[in-house]
Amino acid sequence: MERFLLLIAVMFTAASISAQKYFISTGNNVNVRTGPGKNYRVMTGPGGAKCPQEDMKIQLGKGEFVYNEGVRRNGFIKVSDFMCWKDGWVSAKFLKPARKCPRCNGRGTTGRVCPGCHGEGYPTCCAYTGKEPCPKCGHLGYY
Repeated sequence: MERFLLLIAVMFTAASISAQKYFISTGNNVNVRTGPGKNYRVMTGPGGAKCPQEDMKIQLGKGEFVYNEGVRRNGFIKVSDFMCWKDGWVSAKFLKPARKCPRCNGRGTTGRVCPGCHGEGYPTCCAYTGKEPCPKCGHLGYY
């Protein structure tokens, strides 16, 4: 019976890890690669207002968030950035699961109208939501 319960616990843990949607980088200058291994080249930036220039390496800084669909291979996790790039691979040893903010339940906002934009949703204060940013997670919903 104990072995059975241990097996169930291991399966539940594995399922919850594979279903994880948000991860946080634990290191600085963490390379984002084109495939799941060190033999793949480091991705370069697409350019744009908040993105690395086209010829610059895409690297994560400590504490940066990435999104994942649950794909893992060779010790790497397939991730996407929120604004600049998608479908890059990062070594799992440099990522930790993000925790859902208990105050806003992952929404990133409170239920109140944003006092900075009065509910109009200007990007400078509430990222278009019109809702007051959650003070605990800084509008991310995860930390």
